[in-house]
Amino acid sequence: MLTGGLVISRQIFRDLPRRGRQSSGSLNPKIAPASIAVLGFLVAFTGSWIPSFWNDEIATISAADRSPAELWTLLQSVDAVHGAYYFFMHLWTSVFGTSEVALRVPSAMAAGLACGGTVLIGRRVGSNAIGIAAGLVLAVLPRMVWAGTEARQYAVSALIAVCLTLLLVRAWESNRVLDWVLYGACASLGVFVFMFFALAIVAHAVAALVLRRRVLATLLTSGIAAAVVLPFLLAAMKQTAQVAWIQDRSLIQNLTVAAVKQYFYGDDRPTGNLPPQWVLAVVVVLAITQLALIAVGVAYAARSADLRTLAVVCLSGVVIPMGGLLVISVLAQPVYVARYLTFTAPAFALLVGLGLERLRQLDKLRQRRIRLLPITAAVVIGASLVPQATLKSFINEPGDTERHIAAIIAAESGHPASVVYQRPEQRDAALAYPEAFADVRDLSLDSTPAASGTLWGTNVPVSRQQLVGRGQVWFVGAGGDDHADLSVFAAAGCKEGERRLSERLLLVSYKCP
Repeated sequence: MLTGGLVISRQIFRDLPRRGRQSSGSLNPKIAPASIAVLGFLVAFTGSWIPSFWNDEIATISAADRSPAELWTLLQSVDAVHGAYYFFMHLWTSVFGTSEVALRVPSAMAAGLACGGTVLIGRRVGSNAIGIAAGLVLAVLPRMVWAGTEARQYAVSALIAVCLTLLLVRAWESNRVLDWVLYGACASLGVFVFMFFALAIVAHAVAALVLRRRVLATLLTSGIAAAVVLPFLLAAMKQTAQVAWIQDRSLIQNLTVAAVKQYFYGDDRPTGNLPPQWVLAVVVVLAITQLALIAVGVAYAARSADLRTLAVVCLSGVVIPMGGLLVISVLAQPVYVARYLTFTAPAFALLVGLGLERLRQLDKLRQRRIRLLPITAAVVIGASLVPQATLKSFINEPGDTERHIAAIIAAESGHPASVVYQRPEQRDAALAYPEAFADVRDLSLDSTPAASGTLWGTNVPVSRQQLVGRGQVWFVGAGGDDHADLSVFAAAGCKEGERRLSERLLLVSYKCP
């Protein structure tokens, strides 16, 4: 994949069309959006079946695998912010099931469509060359690729951001009521899909003020959209417990995390399994290269009236949401998580594309023997592909994934077999891979997720009497330094077998005669 990506990038970037024209041998402007959409889908989809489900994706499974009435009950107490996505996935999984591929395909499709739409934005407010470059950058951008391989709504939020920007530009140009209605509807949809999408609407309002483009109409439409989504936002904001896990960091610490994970790496599945140092070194190269390209592109746009709209809209689309989330995290409550701002990735890619177009022009003007564009493009594409080796678990896959735990229990369980969970959320492996637990009785289960209106169900303490005569009993608890109270097993005369401890998980096998 890496070698192929480098060859493709050199060819396409070398042949990028001149502004407003199609040069010989270039990617046909008519098919460019569709071609890059397919490429974006394939990059995200390839290998998406390899990584195990992780906590957030299993929350999607838990929510989607219940009736609409049960799902509505769940959303009254938790995860209202994900409600629209859960209802969609309820319909999707009822047809296609809950395998890794089935659950992740919608995200890969959304990622591909976002790439194709980014080409259209670049073409509309810049040039065909900028659009193609930005679409290619987005197709391999680690943040976008992560979103395209995750059964959550973040890739969808990026697609909606692309649609919203296209509708904004159209409304600015036409000022027709219908276009403003469509813009407002898309803005409301984006917030219903993910509440922090509201920051994208704020970014557009700021861009309108800076550019002095249809300011009153933009603010009025944004205000109406805000009124529509306000009840939803108020309901979602009451569920503060669902973001209590987010680490309370200083502004400097958050900026440090953002500098790596926001665009250039993606995310780690929460297993404490850090990527190899050589991968991080490539991430640094990618970050420096893309930030330098943005600086070149913005400086270029500052001297070109034709590109001012593109630069202002995209800078606002990146800076305002990121700044807003960071300010909220420092002053109110920790909410900054890199994947929450996935909807800013298309704007970021357009800024990088602007820089690449400037390099193409400089190469042409100065007739260099060594051209900057192909070299820089190869670095961007190649360095973007490297983090996928860990994001998609081609290498460095942790040993305590939910799939691995499920496989151990399925392979090593005797008959009869039971399991005890220290906490309800540790039931996630059973929710993700139920076939592995088909013959394993959950002794700690008080109420199922659907019956309790929770994601993981509720627990009840397990007594000594319940353990006596159970045969093999698995204990699943927290790893690291969290020492679980296992005295009830000793009191029941259970004999401890193999103990597996990781930073995230403790798995102990007992024989209870």
